[in-house]
Amino acid sequence: MDHASLLALFRRIVVSGPPLLLAAGFNAGCSQFDPCATVPSQATSTVLVSQLDAGSADAGIDELIARCQASSADCTALCKQALDHGDHYLYSQPFKSCGLTTVDGALAVRVVYTPICAGGRCPEGLARPEGGGAGETLGAWLAANAHLEAASVDAFEILAAELGAHRAPPALIQAARAAIADERRHAGAIGGLAVSRGAVPPAVHVKRGPVRAAEAVATENAVEGCVRETYGALLAFRQARAATDPAIRSAMAGIARDEARHAALAWAVDRWIQALLAPAARRRVREARHEAIEQLVGARLVSLPREDRAEAGLPDEDEEARMAGALGAAYDGGVLEV
Repeated sequence: MDHASLLALFRRIVVSGPPLLLAAGFNAGCSQFDPCATVPSQATSTVLVSQLDAGSADAGIDELIARCQASSADCTALCKQALDHGDHYLYSQPFKSCGLTTVDGALAVRVVYTPICAGGRCPEGLARPEGGGAGETLGAWLAANAHLEAASVDAFEILAAELGAHRAPPALIQAARAAIADERRHAGAIGGLAVSRGAVPPAVHVKRGPVRAAEAVATENAVEGCVRETYGALLAFRQARAATDPAIRSAMAGIARDEARHAALAWAVDRWIQALLAPAARRRVREARHEAIEQLVGARLVSLPREDRAEAGLPDEDEEARMAGALGAAYDGGVLEV
């Protein structure tokens, strides 16, 4: 499906819903980490202090423990260490509660927090972010999105290189390279919005490997591009129409157009690369894409407070389910593959 047809589809899905400016919700997250498949309103992480000691590069853990033991109000730094230690792709400031506890007689750190996740085209090898968060809740959400917009720069650099290695048509390679500049611009725009709300997007670290086989490229493109990026473009289209914050609405207007173009590129790559694959490999790619669609349609991604959701222009839980279902129906009907 080309860029103009995608925008027309997005318009039909969004306009057919309830009146806008009653927003609420969250973007779909990177499938590599996939914490967003069923985002709860509250989550708990418990990490043994011995694990923090083993993973610490400095001798500061004992001091953080002592400060936390002296005052529960001084546990934040220790709890952040505990979250950073775990396998979380979450931005979780402020904590709902954090402190020391025991697990089978061993000292541990227990953190209760509100998960915040974000969307984007995740490249393979994307490291869990360090820092970020802080600021107000919407600021932390924007910082998370800015981080993943920046990660998409790497994703498209890798895609362009791998398309070249597999001798893709020059138009596809050129489109992937053009998307790199788009994502840099997106990261700057969303990052600026995050900073204005007291949050700083964390740095992006991607461990790049050698050029992958065509099936691996096709699978990542099918999941991250044809499914998640397409849905992310739909949500961006809604934000551009519904955000009550003028700065967010203005930023998303340009981003939505770009992301629809990136989604169209993903489908064009999918059509081209299928011809390189053996029948069994094509079947595996289709199965991965179908599984990603099922996860998307079954997801419930609401976490932001209502007032923040309205400012961001995102759908509430019922509206998000309707939008995901409508997009899923477009997949099942083959509309997106035209």
